[in-house]
Amino acid sequence: MSGYDKIAINIKQTIFVWMKKFVILVVIIVSIIVILPAVSGSLFQPVEKTPIKHVINIFFENHTFDNFFGIYPENPSSTQQPIINNISRPLNLLNDTALMGNLTAIPTGTFSTPDPIEGYTAYHIDWNHGKMNGWLQGSGPNSLTYYTSAQLGPLWDLAEEYGIAENYYAPRISESAPNTLYYLAGFSPVFNDYGPPPSIPINETIFGEMSKYNIPWGVYVSGDSKSFDMSNYIQGIGSFSSNINSWNTFIQQLNNGTLPSVSYVFSQGGNGYDMGAPGSLLKGELWLISLINHIEESPIWSSTAIFITWDDPGGYYDQVSPPTLDGNQLGMRLPLIVISPFSKEDYVSNTLLTHSSILAFIDYNWGIPALNGFVSDVNVPLDFFDFNTARAPMTFNFGSVITVPTDPNFNLSLNQAALNLSSTFPVSLQEPLDSLHYARQGAMNFTLSSIGAGVLVKEDVTLSPFYASPYFLLVLIIVAAVIAVLTPRRKI
Repeated sequence: MSGYDKIAINIKQTIFVWMKKFVILVVIIVSIIVILPAVSGSLFQPVEKTPIKHVINIFFENHTFDNFFGIYPENPSSTQQPIINNISRPLNLLNDTALMGNLTAIPTGTFSTPDPIEGYTAYHIDWNHGKMNGWLQGSGPNSLTYYTSAQLGPLWDLAEEYGIAENYYAPRISESAPNTLYYLAGFSPVFNDYGPPPSIPINETIFGEMSKYNIPWGVYVSGDSKSFDMSNYIQGIGSFSSNINSWNTFIQQLNNGTLPSVSYVFSQGGNGYDMGAPGSLLKGELWLISLINHIEESPIWSSTAIFITWDDPGGYYDQVSPPTLDGNQLGMRLPLIVISPFSKEDYVSNTLLTHSSILAFIDYNWGIPALNGFVSDVNVPLDFFDFNTARAPMTFNFGSVITVPTDPNFNLSLNQAALNLSSTFPVSLQEPLDSLHYARQGAMNFTLSSIGAGVLVKEDVTLSPFYASPYFLLVLIIVAAVIAVLTPRRKI
């Protein structure tokens, strides 16, 4: 073998050795990129930034702020006018009583209306590019109604004793599907109630994020179906069936102190608890009070925050023109009630909020990245809380007027026409309003992006089978064109 041959062999061996080292290095780097995030997530030990160790989210159907709180806290039949006169008044119909001339109060003893016309098109007509004057043409005359203390005394008690938002909006001018998906994932692949497809991978939802960062969570529904409102839009939720349980399980875990860090309690399920028209809202209202009593009497009350809201407007009137947020046109104003031993008493928040703000609170409280860009840019609802002072629990009992059941699966047998819920509002306040050390109205513009919390899902993606994708239509067009070209033409 000549010297040149030996040199060539040495060069080849050297190149091979370096190529082998390069391949090993690449494998190591790729492994670090792929595996390290998963490992770091699995090793993550969540630590709360606030005294809140349990977040409970309770979700109802189809009401606007003015429909429920249009004349809050006015109650002419109450003997407690001194209390009412000092309760904080949010932006509602009482700010412009001329608005009430176009609306109808629901009579005492009536707890429902016929269903307004719902849908993407109807809601956009209602909205009328922010003029808020298309209700008769859009959702129809049933939209122009509002409830009073005669139906909502217990709900108004919660608002009085804790906090409500006067600037909280549906994420979209649309129905349940897109708004619920913003509640769970901070985005929606659909603009109305259709589908799936498309669907969302579970890692792009709050459930996937909490699983990644070892934050225990649970979903609670009316039965043992292992499905919940819009769960069919979440691909991969079946792998977490053990996290989905019944209301009874919620009560059991609550009573023995084993409730997970974050809970979602869905009222929906065709059982009459969701408050949606044309059903009675009374059953859902008393079920809610029962839940609140259970929570306040439980061993976890001292570290809990409860967020109560409604999925979409349901076609009911609201006067406020919804703003845009992060380039997204928001939908109509919705009620939000925040309950906690750390909730400010009789507080009205003017902070601009939407469903995804609750996701931002979860991300902030456990020190994890914002779920996505939208969640990163919405305000975190921190102004409801005074974390320096914890308040004692309350029990909302209505004596001879209503006996609140102890089991959320109760069957109501009530003479609705005989009820006068106005007598339940207002309740006696825990602290004299003139002794509170905080303002009872305010706002706080604070986002996860402002503190550099990072973003988990950089780009939201949706999942669709090929037949539901635009490429399928393109293939059909191409196939049709090819068939047309290849098909022999008959001679005339």
